[in-house]
Amino acid sequence: MSQTINVAILMIPGTALSAVYGLIDLFQSANRILNELQHAPDLTFSISRWQLDAGQVIAVDADACSPSLVIVPPVLDGQLYLEPQPAISSRLNSWHQQGAVISSACAGAFLLAQAGLLEGRRATTHWQLEGAFRYAFPDVELDTDALLLVDSDLVTAGGVMSWVDLGLHLIGRYVPPTVVQALGRFLLVDTGVRQQSYYRSFIPVLDHNDRAILHVQHHIHRIYAQPLNVAQMAAKAALTERTFIRRFQKATGLRPAEYLQQQRVHKAREKLENTATTVEQVAWQVGYEDVSAFRRMFQKQTGLTPSQYRERFAGGGQHEFGLHSWR
Repeated sequence: MSQTINVAILMIPGTALSAVYGLIDLFQSANRILNELQHAPDLTFSISRWQLDAGQVIAVDADACSPSLVIVPPVLDGQLYLEPQPAISSRLNSWHQQGAVISSACAGAFLLAQAGLLEGRRATTHWQLEGAFRYAFPDVELDTDALLLVDSDLVTAGGVMSWVDLGLHLIGRYVPPTVVQALGRFLLVDTGVRQQSYYRSFIPVLDHNDRAILHVQHHIHRIYAQPLNVAQMAAKAALTERTFIRRFQKATGLRPAEYLQQQRVHKAREKLENTATTVEQVAWQVGYEDVSAFRRMFQKQTGLTPSQYRERFAGGGQHEFGLHSWR
C-alpha cells in the first residue's frame, strides 16, 4: 500500500515565489522519478500551500492535510520575518507537537526561532542575516558557515537558493539515494555536500560611529598585505592596546587580527577568481609569507582549499545556485 507524505509550504507576504513553486516542482519531479523507477511506488509526496491571511494561517489548497513535512521558504521582499508572528508560531508548534518535521530556508529560520523551536539547537540562516539573528535569538547556536543543519525533527538551510538543498534532503529521508541522484541529474543540480562558507563575503561593519576604529579599518583595507600588528593598529588609533582591542571588537564584531585575516582572505578570493596567479603568489600578495599558513587560514574560512576554490569559482564560474542570495 502506497504511503502519502504530506508536505506543507508555509508562506508569509514577501515569500520567494520561485522557492514555493520550485519546491512544488521538486517534489512532483520526485514523484515522477519514483513512478519511472518503481512502477508501483511505495510512497507519494503531496504538496500544499499555507499562507498568513488576516492574522491567521490558512490552507491555500483545498486538499491540504495535516503535514509530515513543513517548509518555511526564503523571504525576498520586506522584513515581516523580523516582526512577531504569533499565528505562525502557534501553527508551527502545533505541527511540531503532532510529529511533523519543521524546516526553513534562509530568513525562514527567524520564524522557527520565534516559535521557540530552535532554542538550544544549532541552526543556520543566510550569512548576511547573522547579526540580526544573533541579536534576536542569542540562545540559538548559529552556524552561518553551514548550508544545511539537520536534526531528526528540525532542519535549517542557509541562502535563498538553499531551498534546493533542503528539498533534496527532505526527499532523501523517504526515498533511496538512487532516486535523489536521478533527481539531481534531471534538474542539473549538485546533490553533493556544500557549505555556505563557500559563498560568504567579507562585509565589514563601517557604520558604528567610532571614528578612531573606522580610521584603522580604512588603514587595514589599504595596507592589508603589509606586516601589521595590534600595537601598530592601536598607535594608528591613538589608543592603548587594551582599549583599542575592546573598542575594535565592540565596533566590528571581530578582534583586530581576525579582521585582518578576513580582509586578506577576501582579497585572496578575488585574485583566485579573476587571475591566473599561482596560489603561492596569491599568498604572498595578500600578506602571508608562510604559504602553508595561508592555505590553512583560507580553508578554515571558506571550507575549501585555494585550489578547490579556484576550480569552483574562477573564470566567471560563480554559477553555483545560492551565490548571490541574501535573505
